[in-house]
Amino acid sequence: MRTLEKNDQFGFDGLHQSLLPWQPTRATGLAMLQQFLPKAGRIYQAQRNEDSGSGNHFNVSRLSPYLRRRMLSEQEVLAKVLGQHSPSDAFKFVQEVFWRTYWKGWLEHRPLLWQGYQQDLREVSDTLAGDKWRRDSYNRAVDGQTEIQPFNEWVQELRETGYLHNHARMWFASIWIFTLGLPWQLGADFFLRHLLDGDPASNTLGWRWVAGLHTQGKIYLATASNIRKCGAARVHTYCDHDSGLARLATSAQPITETLSAMALQKQPLEWPKPFAARGESTDGLGLLLTDDDLALDLPFQPTGVVALPASPRSDVAATSPLVQAFSKGAIADAVQRAEIAYASTLRAPSLTADGLDDVMQWVDAHGIKELVHAYVPSGNNQQTIAQLQTVLAGRGVRLTSFMRDYDRLVWPHAQKGFFQLGKRIPEFLAAMELAEAPTEQKAFGD
Repeated sequence: MRTLEKNDQFGFDGLHQSLLPWQPTRATGLAMLQQFLPKAGRIYQAQRNEDSGSGNHFNVSRLSPYLRRRMLSEQEVLAKVLGQHSPSDAFKFVQEVFWRTYWKGWLEHRPLLWQGYQQDLREVSDTLAGDKWRRDSYNRAVDGQTEIQPFNEWVQELRETGYLHNHARMWFASIWIFTLGLPWQLGADFFLRHLLDGDPASNTLGWRWVAGLHTQGKIYLATASNIRKCGAARVHTYCDHDSGLARLATSAQPITETLSAMALQKQPLEWPKPFAARGESTDGLGLLLTDDDLALDLPFQPTGVVALPASPRSDVAATSPLVQAFSKGAIADAVQRAEIAYASTLRAPSLTADGLDDVMQWVDAHGIKELVHAYVPSGNNQQTIAQLQTVLAGRGVRLTSFMRDYDRLVWPHAQKGFFQLGKRIPEFLAAMELAEAPTEQKAFGD
């Protein structure tokens, strides 16, 4: 089903690679981190909420496309920042890193929520197709042709760069839901398909938070005064009527929950057991890369490397060509890095697969007996991994996953609200040997 955004229905070509705002390589991510480090302390705390306009987001790290794919890991970013700033000076940036982890862990505790949201999205999309008024309203929104000038600018920036400042994302979602009256599911889908850092957990749960579904009864309502204060670069007139800000909803009720009680139910985490050593021989042990985790600190030495293509971001419309280009480039970069890092043990030529058939042919051709991959969290890649496991099992090939220590440390504390996790940040930093252990239990930053 592909019913939305006819303007997105064109094929991908290599030309979009040259249009990317940042190159999809770990080296670029590291360079951006190094550039941001001096600002990661008090400067970030003071300026982080300011949306300075497209191309001018130098008050924030812009590392999210790299963290989302673990081209940079959370732990190494934290280590770099805390190597230059004290925990108290950098606590806002550190907290933001853990917010991303919180969303992912929270969704992992509710493994049926992603499937429920996908079903919701398909149903809302079908309803939209039969509702001309709402369909026209949706098309004006995603084409940036509303009567709200800052909103239109955010649409343009998102489409052209694959990025939006976090504060702008909150304003955008609030306006989409409470002013334009559009289904939050379609807004979340629009973001996921266009954001270079689009993440099933952070994106879906962020939209639910704005809508008043994550924290029951608590909505986020964008206001003209806040947009003028923190997004002055977006407002080109002093008149709220001319800018469209006068049209913003001034009151709203939380959106009605549509997910089932089962989809929202918290369940025990079922994680992979700690990876067991395979002895001195690693013959037939291959590395499987997905764009959920392109880090190469592995608990084994692979004899071959194969990478899956990025899964489509949506069932109802096409993924942005910019997102496709970034994901494709990031995967190619990871394969190249793996060839260098494990040159002494690789026996099979590396492969960037176009699909599962390519993976199976590669496995058969090079005598791979076990494929190992970093744990794949909730999202469309999980379905691909499940399909691959079934096919591999029929050939007598094992598919094994391993967990990152960072996830194993933090995710168990992401069951309720962020505060329950946030107050343990000093403990997490101490466990990672990035700060001294706290002498008493207290909220981070107090």
